[in-house]
Amino acid sequence: MMTRVWLLALLLGTTPTHTGDDVVARVDGVPITEAMVNAVVKGTISGRAQPPSSDEIAKLSDAALESLIDLELLYDAAQKLGITVTDAQVDAEIARNRARFANAADYDGALARAGMTPATLRADTRKTLVVKAFLEKVVWKEIFLPPDAARKYFDQHETELGGKSFETLKPVIERSLLDDLRQQAQRGYLLELKKTAVILRGPLPTPAPTAAPTKHAPSAPPSSEPS
Repeated sequence: MMTRVWLLALLLGTTPTHTGDDVVARVDGVPITEAMVNAVVKGTISGRAQPPSSDEIAKLSDAALESLIDLELLYDAAQKLGITVTDAQVDAEIARNRARFANAADYDGALARAGMTPATLRADTRKTLVVKAFLEKVVWKEIFLPPDAARKYFDQHETELGGKSFETLKPVIERSLLDDLRQQAQRGYLLELKKTAVILRGPLPTPAPTAAPTKHAPSAPPSSEPS
């Protein structure tokens, strides 16, 4: 799922070569850094036997940036509706991600390479879970798969499905079709959010600290003595 891809990529990727100050986009003032984009890309290609071409890297980078922008838009919308998740849900999600690693040392090493502390990992995990809850409660609330959708798909593609029976493939087909419907709804919702959001793409400078206003000595009150 999109909302979890970037967090897993941060854990699976290597140390970003750019600092967090390299801002490549802002979503309603919230920065997205080149380090974040690079981490998602590195996580996406992690484990490949052959390194991707420069053209593929460019495409993956563009896709990573767009997914991070979408994540920020959805998170902002969720916050406005007051959607939250519990500490127990965050703990469970962190445990699931940790289980992807062979041992605790590998997990801790991935965390360190991504430049994440337990606190930042927890905050990012909470963010992805809030977005997931928002999608389920709002964006996907009215999305249902017609009862005969899987059968129709099977009948239309039976020759391409390797001779497996409908009953065997039905759960997989239903999940795939439902995911397609949800992605369509999500894209439509994001298009609406983008109509009012302020999205700036970079590279963008980091705003300079606002200077404190110059303090002037108060003016002397006008004299009340007669001239």
